Amino acid sequence: MAKKNLGDIEDNNKNLGGVSALFNSPIKDNNPKEVKQTPLPEEEIVTYPLRLKKSSLKALKIMGAQQGITVKDLILSVIEKEYDL
Repeated sequence: MAKKNLGDIEDNNKNLGGVSALFNSPIKDNNPKEVKQTPLPEEEIVTYPLRLKKSSLKALKIMGAQQGITVKDLILSVIEKEYDL
């Protein structure tokens, strides 16, 4: 969905602070001297939804907190070990 320009919607309304940053499009810099390079990923990353029991997810969160890694990293490490990836 394209951003809409609502002008200065924040003016005279203290409850809408920061809203213009969400709706107003940023100023584009057309500087040809600077060429932005995006880093090439090693592999394409695809998202895949995973359904877990609440008790399993809770146990993984506790294990991750104890080891200092994320639940995603825990799951990926087990999959890599199991299937020799």
